[in-house]
Amino acid sequence: MLKLKRIFKNYQETGSLNEQVNLYGFVDTHMFLTKTGDLGVVVEVRGVDYECLEGTTLDGLTKRLESAFKLFDDNYRIYQYLFKRNNKTIPYRLYGKPVVDTAIKNRLAYFAGKADTLFSLSIYYVILFEGFRYTRTLAATLVAIPKQPAKALSELRAHFSARKQILLLDRELSRAQANLRQKAESFLLQVSDFLPARLLGKQEAFRILKQTLNFTPAKIEFSKLLHDTFLDYSLSESHLECHRGHLRLDDYYVKVLTLKEPSAESFPLIFRGLLEVEANYHVVTEWKREDSGKARRIIQAKRRHFHNTKRSFLGQVNLGDQPAQDVLWDDSKESRVRELGESIKEIELKGNYFGQFSLSVVIYDLDVGKVDRASAEFYKVFSVHDAQLYEEKYNLLNAFLATIPGNYAWNLRSLYLLSSNYADYSFLFTLDCGEPQNGHLEEEYLAVLETNHHTPYFLNLHHRDVAHTMVLGRTGAGKSFLLNFLATNLQKYDPWTFIFDLGGSFESLTELFGGSYIKVGIHSPDFKINPFSLPPTKENLDFLALFLKVLLQGRAPLELDPSEERDLYQQIENLYSVDPALRTLGVLANTLPHGLSDRLAKWIQGGQFGLVFDNSEDTISFSRFQCFDFERLRQYPELLEPLLFYILHRANAVIANRQISTTFKAFFIDEAWVFLKNPSIQRYVVEALKTWRKANAAMILSTQSLDELRRSEVLDVIIESCPTKLFLANPDMDRELYARQFHLNEKEIELIRALVPKRQFLLKTPERAKVANLTVDRKSYWLYTNDPFDNRKRREAFDTYGFEKGLEVLAGMAP
Repeated sequence: MLKLKRIFKNYQETGSLNEQVNLYGFVDTHMFLTKTGDLGVVVEVRGVDYECLEGTTLDGLTKRLESAFKLFDDNYRIYQYLFKRNNKTIPYRLYGKPVVDTAIKNRLAYFAGKADTLFSLSIYYVILFEGFRYTRTLAATLVAIPKQPAKALSELRAHFSARKQILLLDRELSRAQANLRQKAESFLLQVSDFLPARLLGKQEAFRILKQTLNFTPAKIEFSKLLHDTFLDYSLSESHLECHRGHLRLDDYYVKVLTLKEPSAESFPLIFRGLLEVEANYHVVTEWKREDSGKARRIIQAKRRHFHNTKRSFLGQVNLGDQPAQDVLWDDSKESRVRELGESIKEIELKGNYFGQFSLSVVIYDLDVGKVDRASAEFYKVFSVHDAQLYEEKYNLLNAFLATIPGNYAWNLRSLYLLSSNYADYSFLFTLDCGEPQNGHLEEEYLAVLETNHHTPYFLNLHHRDVAHTMVLGRTGAGKSFLLNFLATNLQKYDPWTFIFDLGGSFESLTELFGGSYIKVGIHSPDFKINPFSLPPTKENLDFLALFLKVLLQGRAPLELDPSEERDLYQQIENLYSVDPALRTLGVLANTLPHGLSDRLAKWIQGGQFGLVFDNSEDTISFSRFQCFDFERLRQYPELLEPLLFYILHRANAVIANRQISTTFKAFFIDEAWVFLKNPSIQRYVVEALKTWRKANAAMILSTQSLDELRRSEVLDVIIESCPTKLFLANPDMDRELYARQFHLNEKEIELIRALVPKRQFLLKTPERAKVANLTVDRKSYWLYTNDPFDNRKRREAFDTYGFEKGLEVLAGMAP
């Protein structure tokens, strides 16, 4: 017989999800209020990247966090959230430049193809203040009249007036808000120098709270707080179904694991494996400090219990003369008495305290098999340290609801934990993801890379407002590939780009961006320099005097006396009074004394290098993307110095132009050790490193010979002026030299030695150190490669098919 009552039974037993959520609404721009009268704030914690930190550093940072938590007494409850999920949307924009846009699209397509295995990490703290629960009874108010008459009479009047009751509650609420705000700001101030953290506004806080009850990315990404109240209703946007072994939240399978037994001992980053589990999950810890007096009483009661029961009942009532050593004792209970005594020592002597602690892992995925595999991984992470997890079944719904801030009434899995252990269990360390926004340029990140832990890393060369960068790596480590990658992505900022090249590493890239590529040489018909084509400004006249001194001195340490310097400067000024066609180095030499003109003999027509500087015209012009190849001059070091000196001055004139001060400029020097052999160039580069920051310019120096730079005596200045350093693979590096010069720790040195050539590099800044993987798709490979055979294939493909079609043809070739 059909029974309608049985059919509608499940429907009738269905309840409203928001009724189980103890959140009411926001009372100001940061704080939310729960239905039970608790106030809370959400704090975003960037965390400290642990990948390159040594054990002593980890321990020191954990101790500082432990000290900061002492701000919160037993009126506060702290939730810590670690969110990890895949298919994270990578922000981007296009720039209307074919090569740049193609590089960006290829990069996004590459990451989209591995979105299921690319994860994002985020950490948040929720600080809940339970001190605001106004439940004063009439009797308690009357008793308080002798001690606090004014306050008691005010409360007494409020008992008989709804309006006055509201005013009283408002006053108490304001007092509680001030208390929570003061504690939260004090906490942020105390950790600010080692742990980046900030208080979230209500819109951002709403989005974080929503992640605890909704797993569909669109529901989180497009969520918006419309009303300050009815927060429980706004958060409950997914359908929740309870099954025997799991929950269903919309189409997601959900399992909850709770901590049943903590580890026997703890240390900083004890559950490092939590961060490395490849799954969609969030881990929630809840902590409430226990009053030390109450904790002491509980411990003493347990000590007495175990002490009194360590002998059997018959052994205690034995009235005979049996010796004490013949009485059977329970040694396990005796050990517990001693261990509990150690707990009292922690409170009395070491200043630690106990608290109620719980840890829950919420795993979810559209595939139940992935949820089961992730559960096994979490069991492994905890069992390694003798900690035990428990997969919730009957208590599954309670355990899930207890992960929502303020829902501590549902938490049935709390246990006592020492404050030092709680600090070790805290989410302080993370995997850094870089900066999605370049704060100085107010533009998006430079490029997105991948870490060893399958998380995206947003690369920026800027450290605050300085972008000077040093790239180091031995031959074959992938410097040219990396520099081409950086130069390509820098074009999204529409910069002025200058490159000093050796060997044609940037020739193809210069052609792609429509730049000017000049092969500097003695016999290059298109390469002519006339220094006196510069306008006769005071700055240019001073430069020409210095430039002539470089030519006159050559490689010999010959100094000009004051009269010679004065005569030289006057003749330079006089040269600008003649016809422009006669303003040449040869004409100037004829006006100088014989001692000076003889030294210029090899630089004028008829001399060894007469075709370089003694010309009536100057063909050197600077395009937006300008590259000079000095490979032909490596065998002429005497000529290299004045050439560099002149070209650097011309480039500096563009960089120092105040009319384009807001435009970014990038200056690449490949194999810097070759150029920095000359003292004049050293001084110029050092001055540029010190002053170009004000012109919104960056110098990117690459080298494979650190020893040569050290001999040039400018290494210390370069290291000090370049806050960003990129170390490529170098297994045979001088450990002591690198550790001393770059202040690397042993962990960073080992990571550099173990880097994979042409694939990985270690990014080092004053604030972070991170190993990044520069793996690209086949199309992008042909954009950045600098292999001679690849260069020929690329040139043929681009000449035959054009840029976009040529890339497709190249990508289709067998690797």
